[in-house]
Amino acid sequence: MPLWFFPALMGVLAVISLVAGIWLLLHLQDLAATFSGRADGEMVRGPGKRRASKGSVWLALIAFNAGWIGCLLIWMLVIGGEANTVTDAAA
Repeated sequence: MPLWFFPALMGVLAVISLVAGIWLLLHLQDLAATFSGRADGEMVRGPGKRRASKGSVWLALIAFNAGWIGCLLIWMLVIGGEANTVTDAAA
């Protein structure tokens, strides 16, 4: 693999996580509706009409978590030295 592969992959994963996180912040009511419960003291969504489906909220949550977890795994792979064997600095 070329030397720039791991930083580029981390950048792509960070952008995916950032975009998904911003989308989740803009759709907080829909996020609350996805996890709303029936017991007292549970999180409930505020007033206003719903804009996003539960499937799109779950997709954004999965993308957000996959992005930062992927970055963390790549970081650990590179810091640990395991990436040295697969990286070709001459390429």
